[in-house]
This record gives sequence, structure tokens and C-alpha cells, in this order.
Amino acid sequence: MNRFGIIGHLDRPQIKRITEKITGWTKDNDIECRICVDLAGLVGGEEISSEKDEIWKYSDVIISLGGDGSMLSSARIAGPHDIPILGINLGSLGFLTEVSEDHIYDSLERLKNDDFKIEERMMLEIKAPDLDRESHVALNDVVFDHGYTSNLAKLDLYSNDQFVCSYDADGIIISSPTGSTAYSLSVGGPIINPLMDALIVSPISPHTLTLRTIVFPSLDKITVKAVGEGRKIRISTDGQILGNLENGQTAGVRKSGYRLKLVKLNGGSFYEILRTKLHWGARPLLNS
Repeated sequence: MNRFGIIGHLDRPQIKRITEKITGWTKDNDIECRICVDLAGLVGGEEISSEKDEIWKYSDVIISLGGDGSMLSSARIAGPHDIPILGINLGSLGFLTEVSEDHIYDSLERLKNDDFKIEERMMLEIKAPDLDRESHVALNDVVFDHGYTSNLAKLDLYSNDQFVCSYDADGIIISSPTGSTAYSLSVGGPIINPLMDALIVSPISPHTLTLRTIVFPSLDKITVKAVGEGRKIRISTDGQILGNLENGQTAGVRKSGYRLKLVKLNGGSFYEILRTKLHWGARPLLNS
């Protein structure tokens, strides 16, 4: 790895200091460095800046500064171009970002010396009418919901063109295994090891008690149809709003042909992350 690209979350108070640490290190170690234009406006270095969506062209690895939201944004940029990502956690939870500020220099040395592993994650692809391009990719999830209205979303679900069920709900979440510990988990979806491939469909506040999460094979094509007269269904991927479905329109979600490559420096397992960051499996504290 001798070309580093940096994408950062400008709202983080540490972002200027961390960016200057990394760019200073790359200069001292004869590593090419490219930063997104937003960071250049904060720390200078316009001569080594690029638009965020173009930074992959100049990078062997992308360093994402921020929290999980920054990682999701970086994944949408890097995933389709087979560029690995290293996440440096400047947020709170940091489920996808494993490096803390205290270990930045050690992590950069390991990148330079190719001393790391790559973990591949399944991504999602969505196609729908009236999007700004033919398809979009997501790492965590695709969400169909009622938007800013109080009406229930009325949706029909199909798998490989076979009717599955109808939903009267606030919406549905179609998530990847990586996304199973995000929004899907908060509505009662299962935890799935992110190294697996699967499609998880979870209802959001369904009107009937019988609707529960369904896990589909990763090779299935999931189709969502809007069936509520006069009601728009909002579509978002990884928290970013894409557009709407009108009554009678359909959207298709499937496993993407791209896979995210995560740089892994530590030996901690997925289950260790669950225990330490989500307090999964912890016994309740008892008063003495």
C-alpha cells in the first residue's frame, strides 16, 4: 500500500488534528496521499485533494475518519472499485471502525508494510424507477417507509417473482448481514455473522402481530411493490434518501456483484465486538 486516500466526517472535533497527523506521516514516509476536497478546505492541501467520489482513482486504500456513518459513505465509494477501507474511529460506537486515535501511527506502518488481513462483506444493490442512476449500492440496508406522513406504508413483497406477503406497517428494512446489527436489529431482526451472505427482510412496526423477519438466500431477487393509493413510499440506502415509489411501482433489491473489502488489523472476532460494543450476552447487574 503506497497510495492513501482520506475521507473524513467534518463535524468531528478531532478531524483536523487526525488528518494532519496522517498527511504528515505520509509525507515523512514517501507515501502518496490524496484527501477529499472537504478536508482540504479544513487543513489545506488543495494540491492533493480530489472530489470524494473520485478519490478511489488515486488510492490503494481509503482511510475513513469518523464513525460508522463515515464508513458507510466510504463503502459506497470504494466497494464498486475493489478498494479496501480502513476505519479510524472518531465517533462513539464505531462498530465498523476498529482503529482508535492512539493506534494511528502503528496502523499506518502496518498498511505500508502490507501487514493486515482483508475481510470481505456482502453489499446490496437496488434498482427502482426515477433514481438518479440505474442502480445504487448499500452496505447496511435498503429501507422502504412512509416518509414524513403518519399513514401506514402498504407494500407487497416478492422473492424471485413469487408473492411472499403484504405489509401494512411503517415500512420494511432489507439488510445485509453487516446491516443486521444496525437498523434491522432495532426492529427485532436477527444478528447474522457478517461473513455470511443473506438477505434479511424486517417489518417496521407492523400492524399485525404475525409479521416477523424473514431471511432469504443471498441469490434471491427481492421485489417491493407500493400498493397504497395516493401514498408515496420513501426509499433510502444506508440512511441516505434516494427517492420514492408511487402506487403500483416496484423496486428490486439483490446481492450486489461488488463486495466491500475491510482492512482488519486486530484479531478480535465479531462476537467480541458484540460483547464489548453492544453488551451482547451481558448478565444484568444486581444490587449488592
